[in-house]
Amino acid sequence: MKVTYLLFLLSIIGYSQTVTVNYAEKNILSKENLEATPKFARKMKLASHNYIMQYQDGISLYKNSTETKNIEKIEEGGFEEPEAQYNLTNYFIEKWYYKDFNKNELLFNFYNNKNFYGKDSLLKWDWKITNETKEILGFKCKKATSNAFGYFFIAWFTEDIAINAGPEKFDGLPGLILYVGTAYHETHATALKIEKTPIEIVKPETPKETVTMAQVESYVKVKVSEFNSGPKTTTEIRGNSTITRIKISSKKQSIEGH
Repeated sequence: MKVTYLLFLLSIIGYSQTVTVNYAEKNILSKENLEATPKFARKMKLASHNYIMQYQDGISLYKNSTETKNIEKIEEGGFEEPEAQYNLTNYFIEKWYYKDFNKNELLFNFYNNKNFYGKDSLLKWDWKITNETKEILGFKCKKATSNAFGYFFIAWFTEDIAINAGPEKFDGLPGLILYVGTAYHETHATALKIEKTPIEIVKPETPKETVTMAQVESYVKVKVSEFNSGPKTTTEIRGNSTITRIKISSKKQSIEGH
């Protein structure tokens, strides 16, 4: 393990170029789940959200490619019941993840029913690298899998860009991650640029009180329990997503957020 970390550190130190990657995130919906979703909500659930990651000298920042705000949208109708009202929350996902690989530091901000500002160590993914390969954006990529945190993740990374970096909270492979996904959510690279011109990645400010990823997970589990205790609500966690189903007038709606 120490040898692996040393190799990662050496690759980070030796890679002084600026890497900029555009990523798109979207939900993966089965035909059954899509048909069960009210028509007015389908476009939101199928929407793709765009992010950008910049890497320079062992530091990366993953954030929205355009400025957005977490909003709450309320719409009426959608089913036969005229009185039915549906609360669609968190379809504009504003978040950022800052990583300092030299200091083993992770800072983050994202929304999941409330705004989280966090500070933690880089996460341990325990990736298993396979012999399977494919090409993404012209780069030869290898497949890796992980069962970290009780979920199954698939990642594709390229050793042609030997940096221990990736989208959002994902990293820990001997090359840049260009794709990562679960059965319900995926993130894939749409464009990549490497430049010799250095850039300054500004460390985001965080409030004095922050949380760890473990504390976020604990909070989500409590909310799941609270939702499940209600007679008309069920909630489950699928990878990066929390899915809440609310029964209204004998109909069900699935709300999925990151």
